[in-house]
Amino acid sequence: MKRGRWHLLTAWRRAWRAQPLRTRLALLTTGLLTVGLFASSLSVTSLLENQLVGQVDAQLRATAQAIGTQGVTALSSSRINRSDPDSSMPSTYYVEAQYLDGNSGQMLSPDTADKYGVPTIRMLSVDEAVAQASDPKLFTVDSDQLNHQWRVIILPIDDRTSGEHIGVVAIALPLRDVMETVERTRLEVALTDFSLILLGSMAAAYLVRRSFRTLRQIEGVAGQIASGDLSARVPVTEPPTTEVGSLQRALNTMLQQNEQAFDVQVVAQERMTRFVSDASHELRTPLSAIRGYGELYRMGGVPPERTAEVMGRIESEASRMGRLVDDLLQLARMDEGREMSMAPVNLTQIAAGALTDMMVLAPDRDCALIPLDDADSEARPVMVLGDRDRLSQVLTNLLGNVTRHTPEGSPVEIAVGTVPHGSDGTGAPTVVVEVRDHGPGVAQADAEKVFQRFYRADTSRNRQTGGSGLGLSIVSAIITRHGGTVRMDQTPGGGATVHIELPALVTPQ
Repeated sequence: MKRGRWHLLTAWRRAWRAQPLRTRLALLTTGLLTVGLFASSLSVTSLLENQLVGQVDAQLRATAQAIGTQGVTALSSSRINRSDPDSSMPSTYYVEAQYLDGNSGQMLSPDTADKYGVPTIRMLSVDEAVAQASDPKLFTVDSDQLNHQWRVIILPIDDRTSGEHIGVVAIALPLRDVMETVERTRLEVALTDFSLILLGSMAAAYLVRRSFRTLRQIEGVAGQIASGDLSARVPVTEPPTTEVGSLQRALNTMLQQNEQAFDVQVVAQERMTRFVSDASHELRTPLSAIRGYGELYRMGGVPPERTAEVMGRIESEASRMGRLVDDLLQLARMDEGREMSMAPVNLTQIAAGALTDMMVLAPDRDCALIPLDDADSEARPVMVLGDRDRLSQVLTNLLGNVTRHTPEGSPVEIAVGTVPHGSDGTGAPTVVVEVRDHGPGVAQADAEKVFQRFYRADTSRNRQTGGSGLGLSIVSAIITRHGGTVRMDQTPGGGATVHIELPALVTPQ
């Protein structure tokens, strides 16, 4: 038996948990409404019943008091006879006298007896009636008609001459009208409760469904995201002060961050795939050359007089492959976000050193360090917070590009200066460095792509120049790590200008 009840309870719990939340809320609301209405209806009808019975009790007490003061002793000289047809009362009262000598009598209207029946009163005790004479107790007895009751009060009967107790009289009033009123009230209240419960359950189901509309929207958006639509957003329909409104905004913020993170991941994955493909392509050429020359030498196809030339080519291709690997390693470290040695750096001094090295390597070129502002007579020291070695590498790479991709003897300048409020006239002071050459320049279409990895312009940037296509990518990565920007502009009069902006180092006055 216990196991069966346990299985039944478990099955009920599972069925309950399987219901949607809105269904459970509607059922709970309906259940609470039902309990509340039944409790209030029971209390109201009970109060009504007590009130009506109390009125009958008050009427009986008033009648008993009148009989006690006027005619209880009269019952001792004029005894009530059960068989006397005149012993009847033209009212709803029922009076029954029980005497100590064994006689008894009653008075009841025939119409009342037909309508309400006759109460079945037990043998009454004189002692009990005397004990309750000061405060008579009332009680309920059944009628000889089914489902009818009477309310009864008892009083002692005293002898007129001696004053002794000779019997007991019971006075009763029918409760049928009271009970019919209570039952009719209960029926009407029950019908009203049923109507209210039905309407309440419909209203609860509608309101709960309406309240869950925003949650269903969230559910729909979650389904769209699960199907791959990361741009789906939850409609913001509630104020931010509500729980649902706060949830809508929090979910939209989370979805936006997730979409951005996913886009970054996709871009990073595509970039990594392209990077590996380009790196493999770049490494394949020197490896093929080294392998080819090695096999040629092993097979004896290299004459003794060309051995030095072949070994030189192998060494050249190996050096080129080593530079490519170094560049790839540096870019990988940049992508990993490794920390740099940040310290105050004088960019004017770094630019001057880079130009000095270039004049040694290319003495035929006219190299100059000039101020950014034509109003200045010479380039002034400008300070930034950065890694000195990395910033030196930036200028070295840019000047190396100038050497490889511009005609011999063409001049090059480095302009250094500070813009007080940024290049756009707003914000904090900005340090600007421009590396200007006077070569063939870079087409506008290529200027937007030269900082991409392994990108080369078709006209001049090819493998025969010795470049790997990573120099400007390294420049862009280093400048970005320093919080700056870099772009390719046109030099007035012809040529290319690499424009670099870095946050200026603001020192307290």
